[in-house]
Parts: sequence; C-alpha cells; structure tokens
Amino acid sequence: MSHFNPNQHFDVENWRDQKIAQRTKDALAARDAAFAEKHAGTPLRELALYLARCARTLRHSPAPCEVDGGAFIEQRFGSWDAALRAACLPPTRMTVKLNGTARYRKERSVQEPLFLAERKEKKRQKQIEKNLRQGQLAHEKAVKRRAEREAAEAAKAAEKDTTPCQAMTV
Repeated sequence: MSHFNPNQHFDVENWRDQKIAQRTKDALAARDAAFAEKHAGTPLRELALYLARCARTLRHSPAPCEVDGGAFIEQRFGSWDAALRAACLPPTRMTVKLNGTARYRKERSVQEPLFLAERKEKKRQKQIEKNLRQGQLAHEKAVKRRAEREAAEAAKAAEKDTTPCQAMTV
C-alpha cells in the first residue's frame, strides 16, 4: 500500500539540495579515506605540522571536520586535543558542523555543477531512448502499412487477372 499523499507536492529544490549534500559528504569521506591511506606511516610530528598549516590557512584552531583526514589524525594522536597540543595550537572554541566548514562549501561548489551536468546528461539520454523507441514504433507501423498495401495491391491484381468464369470456379 502506498503512502502517497496527493495533497503534498514534491519539492524538487529540497530533493536536489539533499542529493548534492550527500554527494559532497561522500566526496569528503573519500578524501578522508585517501588521506588516511596516504599518511598511514607518516610520523606524528609531520601530522602536527600539517595541522599547524591548516590552522594558519583557517586562521583558527581547526575542528576534525575542517581538515582532510581529521578523524584519522584524531585516532593517531588518541584525541583531537592531543593533536592540537602537538601542533602547539589552542583547543577549539566551539564545535563546528561539517555543513558550516570551508572544506564542505568548497567541495559543494565542485559537486553542484557535476550533479547538474549528470542530471542534464541523464535527461538527454532518456530523450534519446524515447526518440529511438518512437522511431522504431514508427518504422514498424510503416513496414506494417507497406505490407498491407502490397497485399491489397496483390489481391487487386489477382482479381483483375481472373475472368468472371474463373472466379466462380476458383
């Protein structure tokens, strides 16, 4: 049984924003995984230097979600505060949500045009398939009409070739 409410309209903008947000989160998770794989054997001192560079770029002590590989760095140091202490940074003042970070906004600005281009390409492919189906149906109808016309002409020609006496015996 469907739970479709006919009075509720589909919000395309909200759906699009959710899809882009999910793509952005997936892309950031992939970047985090790539960072963790690349820096699996990196000494803690280099990770602390990386955190210090990120802090200079952001102009504040970063939260784990504000840097690539934040969860990996936190796991390597044991805690995020320990990682910040190793980088000689003060503790973060407030908790930051992923959606509010510069990293998220930058990745979203990359993902949004990609998503829109993919949707446009998907619509174009659907239209091509529809046109092909319609073309095939039109071709099949034309072949059927041609066959019917040829059969009618053959019947007419056969009727002309027979005399009335032959038609009665046949």
